[in-house]
Amino acid sequence: MKLLVLLLLGTILATPVHAQEAPDNSQSRDSTYEISLREPPEIDTQTVHYYYNFGRTALNRLKGVSFTLRNTGNLPLYFNDFDIHGSGFGYEENCPRLLFSGQRCTVRVFFRPTSLGTYSGALDIDMTGAEDIRIHLRGRGVWPY
Repeated sequence: MKLLVLLLLGTILATPVHAQEAPDNSQSRDSTYEISLREPPEIDTQTVHYYYNFGRTALNRLKGVSFTLRNTGNLPLYFNDFDIHGSGFGYEENCPRLLFSGQRCTVRVFFRPTSLGTYSGALDIDMTGAEDIRIHLRGRGVWPY
């Protein structure tokens, strides 16, 4: 039964998420999403993929989203590195090097397009004690209206 649950969960997490572009709401507050972290059942180096689309964003306007990382396992997790790729994207985080069981920290990702068009990037979170995380990022720079 545990194997069936793990296979089903792995399939769900590996399925890409598609969403429509949201209208430009530059005045709205950041959205917050929680990602639960725990030690993998077997020693394996895999990356868990997440997807976030900032949608239509007016040129030179900032949009942000927060990801809360929570250790739901029994062992501490070690953050090795945070790395962002892609023009127009940035991040800030308040994560300690060692995240003990039950603790949480926040990574805020922001998008500021400087030219018209589609942007793509990724935030990589390299960890010891849990699977690495890659958050695929998208956004579109549009004229302010």
